[in-house]
Amino acid sequence: MTGTVARELKQTKPFSSSEQEILLGLLIAAARVMEPWARFLKTTVQLTNTQYNVLRILRGSHPAKIACSDMAERMIDRDPDITRLIDRLEKRGLVKRTRSRQDRRVVEVGITDKGLALVRGLDAHAQRMPRAMLGHLGADRLGQLRSLLEAVISDVGTFP
Repeated sequence: MTGTVARELKQTKPFSSSEQEILLGLLIAAARVMEPWARFLKTTVQLTNTQYNVLRILRGSHPAKIACSDMAERMIDRDPDITRLIDRLEKRGLVKRTRSRQDRRVVEVGITDKGLALVRGLDAHAQRMPRAMLGHLGADRLGQLRSLLEAVISDVGTFP
């Protein structure tokens, strides 16, 4: 990766550390890999990647509903304003909110038939996208990347 991150950022000075260069490389790679998917979702079904993630989480729990707090924990890209996110999906008829019978303070969310149909319609694309974006790496390099990502995710440092 030597030089690639610096070229992408048009940086002429050296990075302050290898960790800084690698962290920036991870951010660039994630953005480049997800950008075509985000554009596809926006133009095809008028969803953000985060909204799509919520719909997939809800489909996975269907027919059960999920408390907003539980959903927030399951999200890949955590949205601090889950309420507004759910508002937008509910306005489109993709999700439905109800109060918990056990605790009226808890709001539970479930996916509607319309939401299920929308996610099902995207399944073939969602299955094809990872191979389109990463398949060129081949099995060996994908295995290496998987191991490295597992190491980063399972034992991430702390800050501050």
